[in-house]
Amino acid sequence: MPRVARNQSTAPATRDDPHDRILDAAERCIVRHGVRKTTMEDIASEVGMSRPGVYRYFSDRDDLLIELIARHSRTLRDRAHKVMSRQAGLRDQIVEGLLFTANETRLDPVTRYLADPESSGLGRRIIESRLSETMCAEFFDPFLDVAYVNNELPRDLPRSDIYLWLTSLGWMLMRGLEGGDADLARYRSILRRFVAPAFAVAGKP
Repeated sequence: MPRVARNQSTAPATRDDPHDRILDAAERCIVRHGVRKTTMEDIASEVGMSRPGVYRYFSDRDDLLIELIARHSRTLRDRAHKVMSRQAGLRDQIVEGLLFTANETRLDPVTRYLADPESSGLGRRIIESRLSETMCAEFFDPFLDVAYVNNELPRDLPRSDIYLWLTSLGWMLMRGLEGGDADLARYRSILRRFVAPAFAVAGKP
């Protein structure tokens, strides 16, 4: 089983920790070669280590990619929160958070790889490790918590179901937003009609 990413810092680095230097090297290799063509040998050469040395920190290539995806996701989360904080209420925060994240993700070669059919095995490992649920909770909980306190969120919506549903929507949007602004406008309309109402409390407009 892959390890859940232990380093939540998104600061670029001069890092002394070999674990973080390997991730930085993987980033550089992916920029040059793309995700599919980047090998553990490439990463080892880039960081100045032997392949067995890299395998001391990551059990395999997917394990490394999972931690790299977690790092990118947390950087994106911080940017998305700024967009979501400008929205008037939870429903708009959900819609704009999903759209912003999906649109930015498709431009990021690391997180975009999740939407590639060839990465389906990696996606399964992320789900099995519960990393996707952890990342979704980190992303939406600040806004869900406020909505609960303000009685703006139905009490019969289990958090685990919310995470699963929003994660699935996010992956769908990643695959759908290939037409740029035209698709963005269409999906915003769809989300407002079919997703936002699920977060409305009965009796409130």
